[in-house]
Amino acid sequence: MANALIACRSVTYAQRAVRLLERNGMKASMRKLPADLPETGCGHAVRVKRDKLTQAIQLMKDSGFPVKYHFCENENSEVVSCL
Repeated sequence: MANALIACRSVTYAQRAVRLLERNGMKASMRKLPADLPETGCGHAVRVKRDKLTQAIQLMKDSGFPVKYHFCENENSEVVSCL
């Protein structure tokens, strides 16, 4: 199953988001984003299963986390568009 990445504006926000998602029963982890994605801010993201992306984003938004960008990972863990 492919993963999705939700870009966070700081490493602290990413850490807090991982804890939030885990407290709500979702498996989540942090990942550093590649440097060629400058619009992502600090370059840290929360990794969740792709089929949980919408649920994770909604939970983060409902909890006051700003969510602007999200990406997906392919089977080689490369960051790609979620199209």
